[in-house]
Amino acid sequence: MTLQQIQECELNILSYIDGICRSHGLRYSIFYGSLIGLERHHGFIPWDDDIDIVLARPDYDRLIKLLAGQSDYPVLSFETRAHYRYAFAKVVDPATTMVSHQVYGAEDPLMGVFVDIFALDGAPAGRVAQYRFHDECEKLRENMMDTLPNGTYARSFSRWKAYVKRVIRYPHYRSLMAQGDDNYWRQRYVKTMTRYSFDKASECGRPEYLNEDWGVFPVAWFSSDEFEDVNFAGRTVMAIKARKEFLTLRFGDYMKMPPASARVTNHPYTFYFK
Repeated sequence: MTLQQIQECELNILSYIDGICRSHGLRYSIFYGSLIGLERHHGFIPWDDDIDIVLARPDYDRLIKLLAGQSDYPVLSFETRAHYRYAFAKVVDPATTMVSHQVYGAEDPLMGVFVDIFALDGAPAGRVAQYRFHDECEKLRENMMDTLPNGTYARSFSRWKAYVKRVIRYPHYRSLMAQGDDNYWRQRYVKTMTRYSFDKASECGRPEYLNEDWGVFPVAWFSSDEFEDVNFAGRTVMAIKARKEFLTLRFGDYMKMPPASARVTNHPYTFYFK
């Protein structure tokens, strides 16, 4: 697929998600690199091949249940797929497929062109507690990844490196499996990362980024009256009003274009029409 075809598929998925959210009173925001695209390019970063959105954990959980009850676009998540490797959901175009460049990548067989959906969870108060919470969550996430079937603990972009890793890391894999498979570790991970209620916290974020200065945000940025409609590549979608604050925190001078050598996607896969 061409980049233009990929982006058009993603816009259709985004409009589909947007319609469900509006019908059920759910608030989401374009986020991460997609938010730079919104502010700097009024749509995609020209070389970008994905769309990211975030929701507060309560709205995220409701959205996943709603999406799981629909048939137009499959939703891939912990709640809907066995042995799913990501700590966030993907809504995929069923007319497309994806080929990973990783050996032992453990990609879902339904994977195709997608929109990423992230949940924001409550964070503990104070940087020390946030660092510790990050480490606790990340250890469980890594254990989940390392117990996925088919040797995923040995994933690599090099076939030979993957084979070597599969031998060297096999004892570690066996020690984790003695405690439980990927489902066991997934359940522990989800229970841990949702420990702090979003509604009761003053700060929030993704657990894997709580150790970063840009990874912790005021919950107030995501209160129900802090979202507004914006135009993203000709589609009306939602975004937080505090997007300039987030982008400055995350990227610094986000309006400055990167050097030409950096204007490429780094995602390790290729999309095809079925």
